[in-house]
Amino acid sequence: MVNENAPKVGLFLTSFSLICSGLCCIVDEYILAQLSSNILGNPAQQWPVVIGLMLLATGVGAWLAQFVKEENTLRGFITIELILSFLGGFSPLIIMAAYSYAFIHFKLIFYMVSFLIGLLIGFEQPLIATINKKFVGFRSNISMTISLDVLGAAIGTFIWIKFLVGKVEIYHAAFMVTILNLSVALLTYIFLARNSDRSVNGGTKTGVYIAIATVTGLVGMFFAGDIADVAEQQLYTGQIIHKESTPYQRVVLTKNAKTDDVMLFLNGGLQFSSRDEHRYHENLIHPSMLYHKIVNGEKENLEVLVLGGGDGMAVRELHKYPNIGNITLVDLDPAVVRLAKNQSDFLRMNDSSLLRSTVDYLDIDWEYSVEKEVVELPLAEIDADGNNILLAVDTVSVLHADAYTFVEKIVGTGRKFDLIFIDFPDPRNESLGKLYSRYFFSRVNLLLSDGGFLAIQASSPAHAHKAYVCVGKTLTAAGFNVTPYHDNVPSFNEWGWYIGSKSSDRLNMTKLSEQFYAFDGFDVETDYLTPKKHFSNTIFGKDVLEGTEEIKVSTLSNPVVYHYYVTYGWKMR
Repeated sequence: MVNENAPKVGLFLTSFSLICSGLCCIVDEYILAQLSSNILGNPAQQWPVVIGLMLLATGVGAWLAQFVKEENTLRGFITIELILSFLGGFSPLIIMAAYSYAFIHFKLIFYMVSFLIGLLIGFEQPLIATINKKFVGFRSNISMTISLDVLGAAIGTFIWIKFLVGKVEIYHAAFMVTILNLSVALLTYIFLARNSDRSVNGGTKTGVYIAIATVTGLVGMFFAGDIADVAEQQLYTGQIIHKESTPYQRVVLTKNAKTDDVMLFLNGGLQFSSRDEHRYHENLIHPSMLYHKIVNGEKENLEVLVLGGGDGMAVRELHKYPNIGNITLVDLDPAVVRLAKNQSDFLRMNDSSLLRSTVDYLDIDWEYSVEKEVVELPLAEIDADGNNILLAVDTVSVLHADAYTFVEKIVGTGRKFDLIFIDFPDPRNESLGKLYSRYFFSRVNLLLSDGGFLAIQASSPAHAHKAYVCVGKTLTAAGFNVTPYHDNVPSFNEWGWYIGSKSSDRLNMTKLSEQFYAFDGFDVETDYLTPKKHFSNTIFGKDVLEGTEEIKVSTLSNPVVYHYYVTYGWKMR
């Protein structure tokens, strides 16, 4: 029970401190885990590692707090808050600087900073509980400490999801937590320490320290963006021309001043380079288009589905074909599509392909936003003789949705596509791994019309060999006949794709690929790829596809493609 003679302000302050402790603890953990996954990738591993390490450190800190003498509790608590505010606020900048300038020791520095912050957080609760003994009974003190700390963690989680992640730069979020720590220290100093019957030794010094910490925090928050810009720039060879954090990823666009090479990075991973992206996207699009023509003839108004590909490069290649009717592009992150539709270098690279977008035929209830921008169709140009040449009569529907959810919903509508192109990032985490599962591929199979074709990027057959083979086996298990092929994309080294047809169509994919040798070129202009080159790309050395019996099919319950990629990826066989 609450002591009736205890000052109400003291009880309020300790309650506020407990809530703030839980809130700051969870947000600090989220910040460091997010920063770790942004830099090192593999969030499925980095989040539990960072949070587990900080929880361990919290336990160590709580154990060490018993050695603080009771008469030093107030001063100790204020000191902990000041150190925590400084280290927590500057931690993202320290970690980014370590990655940029001390890469060899980066992990040591990162985990050390994480452990120290967890250690300081662990100190807080026992000290608050000791202070709180003046105001409540023993049993109430224990339940109050636990319940208010958990309440703070719940509030912190809500704030992180609704107001911070993808909306506030991570270093600014860290300084917001710093301000809360400083507020607790300041209020404790004003209302408890200076009025305590066990007054804090050196109270004036404590006030000076709080003032210094406050000024340092404000200065740090003001200049954090500039400091982070300098540190982040060291990670890239080209000049950063655009960057933003979205709820899904860190998006960075760079441009080399000497070569004009433009590169897109998502969570630090290269997505394309303007000097050779045409090799990648021509390999993704044009072979399937020719396969479809060989099997089905000159079919008009083709229905095309593109999963991923928010940069618009794949759609650029599709726009070259006048017999395409509708293109449905499904990409999770609106920021990437927005960049592809507005940034000048992007518009030059993708030939403004996503500016031809309209939505008028989806008849199911979507809970996601849809990009709408209508241009006059058909598109045409004037040839040298003054004649109108029809370029494309297609429309592009850009839908921002999780591809897994989209496929699940649209399968039920009975909608079919003549061609499906899958341009997902590599399966570097478990959430991406589900997009390479047998179940997902089997659902995609239901969307493919008879005589239709699927093409998918599948990482490197040389540097992620097991993951590449796993994708092919999983496609086969999901009901596809597949042809693997590979090519050299200098920015990525050796890269691989698969083309698939429905098993029920009983097509001999090997025989079909052999027919490519009779063609001198595709029906549309390409900068690199020819049919003969594609035929050669379907030929592999013995060490790629042979002797792979032990490689398993990837499923939702056992996403082995993720395991193969993370464990064996980027290691030569």
